[in-house]
Order: sequence, then C-alpha cells, then structure tokens
Amino acid sequence: MVSGLFAGGGLLVVAFIVTELITERPLIRLRVVAKRNIWLSAVLISIYGFGVMATAFVLPDYLTRVQGLRELQIGDVLNWVAVPQFVFVPLAALLLRRIDARILVAIGFALIACAAWLNTGLTHDWAGGDFLPAAIVGAVGLAFGITALIVFGVANITPAEAPTIAAVIQIGRLFGNEIGTAFIQTFVRVREQVYSNLTGLHFIAGSHRSDSAMATATALFAGHPIGAGDPTLQGLAGISGLIRREAYVLGYIDGFWIIAWVMTAGILLLLLLRTPPPNPLTPPRSDL
Repeated sequence: MVSGLFAGGGLLVVAFIVTELITERPLIRLRVVAKRNIWLSAVLISIYGFGVMATAFVLPDYLTRVQGLRELQIGDVLNWVAVPQFVFVPLAALLLRRIDARILVAIGFALIACAAWLNTGLTHDWAGGDFLPAAIVGAVGLAFGITALIVFGVANITPAEAPTIAAVIQIGRLFGNEIGTAFIQTFVRVREQVYSNLTGLHFIAGSHRSDSAMATATALFAGHPIGAGDPTLQGLAGISGLIRREAYVLGYIDGFWIIAWVMTAGILLLLLLRTPPPNPLTPPRSDL
C-alpha cells in the first residue's frame, strides 16, 4: 500500500508539472520557481520543518517511552519551547529592520542545531529540567529562523509572481514537516532495532556479567512471582525491557544528531541566496 501510494503520488506530481508547462494560465509558473531565491527559500523552509522535529517528535517520544509521562506532563516541558517565542518573534521582527534576513536565518538554524547538540548528552535519567537549556536555545532559534525566512520570502514577491511564490513556500513548509516526521520516526525506530540487536548480542548466556544480571533480576521476583509465575522468565523480561530502554535512548541521541547536521547543511545553503529586490520590510543594503 505504501509503495503504491508513493508511486501514485509521484505520477500525480509529474502530471501536475506537465500540465503547468503546457497550459496558458498555469497555477504555478515554473520559470518563477526556477529562480534561485525562490526554490532555495522553499528548501530552507523544508529544512526548518525538519528541525522542528526535535521538539515535535523526538523529545515528546522520549518522555513518553522512557519516562512514562502523560500529555500534560510533556506539555510542561514543551512550554519552555513555546512560551519564549512570544518574546523572541517580535524581537526577530525588530532585528530584521537592521540586519540582513539571511544572517538571522543563519543564527536561527545555528541555535536549533546547538539545541539538538545539547540533547545528545541524553541518558535515561533525563527529566523535564534537564531539557531546559536546550529548550530555551531551541525556542530562540525557532523564532528567529521562521520569522527571517518568511520576511526573506516575502521580500522576493512581486505582484505578478505572488501566487506562485506563496504556493511554493507553502508547499515547502508542508513538505518539510511531512518528510521530517516520516524520516525521524522511521530513523529512530530503525536505530532502536539496531541498538537492541547489538546490545542483545553482548548479553551472552554463561558469562559472569550476564549470569550476575540474571540472578539479580530473578531475585526481585523470587519471593513474589507474578504473571506466569516463573521468576527466571520475569527477570529475563525485566532485562529485555532495560535493553530496549537504552536502545531507544541511543536512537533518540542519533535523532538529535541528524537534526543538528541537517540544520548545519541549511546554514551552508544560505551562502547561495542572493540579495532580494528592494522591499519596505527591510532596509537598503549593498548587493552580495
């Protein structure tokens, strides 16, 4: 089903492009999309959507699977990402009156990457307060990044090209969110499976450490067996749960790393952007 939907979607995209090329009044003018500032803006907004996955998926999923928190408790952690943006978005708008939007985008992407990097020190003991530094840094980066990207995209709009540019930017935003969600969820799941397998291979029956761990885990259930009533099976299930927990933690760390590297790649793409045409949103500046 997934392969069929993917193939069908690809055919529809090709059909749409062909239609836009041959129709007299296209919905999206592909010649406009080919302009460097336009397609790069869409790509950068997609990368921004990918970076949002650090707080939209990786962090909440960790708090749910590893810490066992409920939605309201997870919300208390994510408040440190959402609430500061009420301050930093207006601040970003003021800064854009004085500095180039590309510089502010670079700062935003760098802060998002830094926030993801701060979370790579993750352990199974991390709770709400441990994410506070990264949450605040990420909040500033998210506010600066999206505000500057929107202003830069608007600065490239002319009345005749407005529908096309607006559509392309919106497609980029939706595309980034969908690709980010699908990729990060699959990436973390696959990495968890890999780490579970590799860790399980080192849990060798008959070795001193394995036998010691089994004896300790079995002793917890020896006096009060539950479920099947076999303390050995229950101890083995407990160790299996610990291995799976640590495998997920390692998978989340890899997720934060990939987000940090993608945001860094986005900073490099900023070097390809050109100065937008004169626009009342931004002050006059020299061409770069």
